[in-house]
Amino acid sequence: MKIFKNSINFAQAERIAQGKLIKVNDSIINSAASLEQADNSSIAFFQDRKFFDSFLNSKAGVLIIPKDEDLSKIPQRNYILCEKPYLSFLRIVSFLLEKETESVSGKKVHPSAIIASSVVLPENINISSNVVLEQGVRLGDRVEIDANTVIKKNSQIGKGSHLFPNVVIYPETIIGKNVQIHSGSIIGSDGFGYLWDGKKHQKIPQIGGVIIEDEVEIGANVTIDRGTLGNTIIKKGTKIDNLVQIAHNDIIGENAILCAQVGIAGSSEIGDNSILAGQVGIADHIKVGKKVTIAAQSGVSKNIDDGKVVFGYPATDMKLQRKILMSMRELPEMRKYFHKLMKKDKK
Repeated sequence: MKIFKNSINFAQAERIAQGKLIKVNDSIINSAASLEQADNSSIAFFQDRKFFDSFLNSKAGVLIIPKDEDLSKIPQRNYILCEKPYLSFLRIVSFLLEKETESVSGKKVHPSAIIASSVVLPENINISSNVVLEQGVRLGDRVEIDANTVIKKNSQIGKGSHLFPNVVIYPETIIGKNVQIHSGSIIGSDGFGYLWDGKKHQKIPQIGGVIIEDEVEIGANVTIDRGTLGNTIIKKGTKIDNLVQIAHNDIIGENAILCAQVGIAGSSEIGDNSILAGQVGIADHIKVGKKVTIAAQSGVSKNIDDGKVVFGYPATDMKLQRKILMSMRELPEMRKYFHKLMKKDKK
């Protein structure tokens, strides 16, 4: 259960949830909880029928439920009827979180921060302890930079963005508006490029950059390499989980989802609205289409067309891959049968 500093009434909850309120009694909502943990001051949601018993026994002050739920078959209490209960629940939680988050107002700069003389600070900014801002760094209004973060020369951070502790931004990186980069992430480090010259691995200079567009969220300990000549680009609205590696010259489309431990080799492209589940590996120079779903631990070695759902190594159409896996279970018996046939042929 999360208890918030502020509270909302039922009318506010109805408006934010974009649903219809069915009220039995009054209460003030100041917490969000699961069905099991909720109390009279909590809001919870019910959507999945397998949790129906928990729903019936929940002590939540108000419950967000599907709009087509038969009210005559459930207890009389406070409900908000919605098209998508979970989505409506998230809207309310986000609203409550936003109300208790301190806005970036005025210039708050810790005395231990090291700021180059060429850096012009906007009217509203928070800079925490031991932050380093090198020459030519440009910051938008309401940017928040947490402790021990380093932003190297000529990089740009857009309005309303937040860099959590221990983030490193390499030179000439461009970060858009309302971007969140979580702790330990490194943006703009050299791509992994070497050429064997007959005696040793000769490093290929990485002189491109990184562009991260608006509304992107980057998890903890993510590495995004700069391009070799052009730019590595993360497009608007994409969300990247912890421990993801994005190599040089990659282009990640709008509103993509990259789950934990995804690794994408150089010069590959991921289409808009695609989903890469945990531990997916993408080979170099691969093009993944729009609205593609790649199941966990899949290895992609060939281009994937728009709208495909793939799985396995090499990544193959999900339906076909399931048939292959089912056939593999039968291989031991098939092998026995094959050897019996061979013995008969020898007689």
